[in-house]
Amino acid sequence: MKKFKTQQVFVSFIMLVLSVLLITGCGGSDEAALLKAEHDSVAPGTCTEAVGPFVTSSNITDGAGGVSTSTQITAIFSEAMDPTTLKVVDSKNPEVLTFTLRDSNNKVPVKGTVTMNDPLNTIATFKPDAALDINTEYTATITTYAKRASDNRELSCSYRWSFTTGT
Repeated sequence: MKKFKTQQVFVSFIMLVLSVLLITGCGGSDEAALLKAEHDSVAPGTCTEAVGPFVTSSNITDGAGGVSTSTQITAIFSEAMDPTTLKVVDSKNPEVLTFTLRDSNNKVPVKGTVTMNDPLNTIATFKPDAALDINTEYTATITTYAKRASDNRELSCSYRWSFTTGT
């Protein structure tokens, strides 16, 4: 009888540990960076943090309308960034998203690539793989997983801005 109770306690403990891991995640999810960005995001040029790099501007302002469906989204940084940290998805750490574009209503990610302006590495450009949908609101996000080239310091805050495409 004692062996049976010990097995029950052990199984209950294992179930508890697995439940905690499922609820909290095992090292993050593909949404972790975006969820964090929802809480501390600001439009480019408005971060009030003084420490670390920041986004100074974008080619599309927050709330812009009538944006071309063939547009590329650029973000200009206050200093040189590590281009290996500005990716749609990091191949070594797939749950880390640093520069994303999503359909604001359906939260569907837009497939595309991010390039930097070598050798300065101060401008990141997101190029969608296909034309954007017409009359659709999109949200661009750059998370704090993006890092400065000189010392790997993260962005001061995440950036998120939205725009709507035209017809």
